[in-house]
Amino acid sequence: MLVYRDLPRGTKHDIAVNGIRFAMFCSGYLDTMGSIYNMVKMFLGGITTYTWLPWFGTHVPAYMEEANLDFLRNNMQWDLEKREIDFIEYDESNFKTGDVLAIFRLDGVDPLIMYGTGSTIGHCTMTVWFDDELYVIEAMENVFWPIKNVQRNKYRDWIKMARDADYHVAHLSLTQSARARFNETAAKEFFFRTEGLPYGFHNFLYGWIDS
Repeated sequence: MLVYRDLPRGTKHDIAVNGIRFAMFCSGYLDTMGSIYNMVKMFLGGITTYTWLPWFGTHVPAYMEEANLDFLRNNMQWDLEKREIDFIEYDESNFKTGDVLAIFRLDGVDPLIMYGTGSTIGHCTMTVWFDDELYVIEAMENVFWPIKNVQRNKYRDWIKMARDADYHVAHLSLTQSARARFNETAAKEFFFRTEGLPYGFHNFLYGWIDS
């Protein structure tokens, strides 16, 4: 049986300052259980690297997509428009070093990031030309992505992985003034210094809730 003397020091301090408190269901048990069910639907699916596996492979299941669309519609007032064409062939010549790929995935995590930051993307990458070969560089730590940490992938390979993960991608090209200030040499040197290091999403989350 847990007694007061066995509690951690921080818990004892909290009780001493604030007393014992009870959490209550603001909307009642049934409504709360319904909210939990809707939340689970947002996150449960598309969580492995197996492209062929239904529900739990790389692709986002239909129920998961709808749950995330409802969340964005109800909580961010962003009603995404469905497009008949969901993929186009996009030539590598459209990219320059320093361009950004703005991404979101309807997987619970990205909409949560979007909600918390007020953004309409949950992930971004940069395109960089290395020796006449176009690469996408990024920091990644997701169960559906085959490679972890700070990394680079050839554009053609990255596009295939992005399609398998049901990414929504927008190409943001640098403006002329931004490109004039962009130091390509320093950017490449920074990447090679940090390649393979952990993503650090813990820092990102802590900075979000701490501020």
